[in-house]
Amino acid sequence: MAERSIPDTMRRVQYSKYHGGSEALEYVDVPMPKPKKGEILVKVEAASVNPVDWRIQDGLAKHILPRKFPYVPGTDVAGEVVSLGPGVKRFSPGDKVITYIHILKGGSLAEYAIGLENRTVLRPANVSAVDGAAAVVAGYTALQSARQGGLKHFSGGSEHLNVLIAGASGGVGIIAIQLWKLAGAHLTVTCGARNMELLKSLGADEVLDYKTPEGAAYASPSGRKYHLVLNCTHFVSAAKFVPQLQRKAKIIDMTPTFTSIGASLVNKLSLSKVSFQNFYMGDNLEDLETMATLMGEGKVKVVIDSTYPLEKSGDAWNRSIGRHSTGKIIVCPTL
Repeated sequence: MAERSIPDTMRRVQYSKYHGGSEALEYVDVPMPKPKKGEILVKVEAASVNPVDWRIQDGLAKHILPRKFPYVPGTDVAGEVVSLGPGVKRFSPGDKVITYIHILKGGSLAEYAIGLENRTVLRPANVSAVDGAAAVVAGYTALQSARQGGLKHFSGGSEHLNVLIAGASGGVGIIAIQLWKLAGAHLTVTCGARNMELLKSLGADEVLDYKTPEGAAYASPSGRKYHLVLNCTHFVSAAKFVPQLQRKAKIIDMTPTFTSIGASLVNKLSLSKVSFQNFYMGDNLEDLETMATLMGEGKVKVVIDSTYPLEKSGDAWNRSIGRHSTGKIIVCPTL
């Protein structure tokens, strides 16, 4: 297919300083970017808002990220290829794709975005743009943390494992539930009361309301002790889970803080049989292809909390900052 007619300018969201939240987001017209060697220009149909996006704005890695201002936030894109940079062989204009834009560069909250050929996959025909964008960082995180926790494959083999996912109603937890159920593990999860039936429908064996005494104690209703804890909650120390663990259990903190990093270092120096670990996401083509395949086969689905047009990105920002979303928050420039 020939390259489409491309406008000279596009609309994007950016910010020019640290802090300020949604009120610091700027909506600007800029020249259309042109893909360089190994890059593709994608018309953005859907982009996911992740907590790390506003945490960077709030100074998570101040003086390192962003590398320069103004900065266009966002890493997760689903859309249509409209133009190719030199040397691109795997895609053609008109292809529907899912792509990850490295956080050092950013750029998904825009009408068009530059993606790398080696971080882009074709989107299965039965996966919508909204669902595709929802499964990038959340998919990477759920998949890679499952491997870190000992999951080998998605066709059984983990029936002996008792797994706790704390704070399981976010984008990562929802995918993680499904991956661990494909592996056959017994799953206990925590969430708010309004999401309990949803997580049961996704495969959780035991669901705890985190506001109840049992939920606050992370105690399995069937009395199981956990081999693995995936801690998706914010600022809950690993020590909270220890009374419910097997002797040689593993705790993986999905949102590392200075406290959890320190606890992990101390744990490595101690003689404790319980392992405290932090999770750090990597991006690679193979994992993105795995997530696209699992979604295309109907083995994994995402849950969408809300969608917003580009000019309402501030509302999406605030929704994410509020930490009460169920599943993913999506911005759709084509709305």
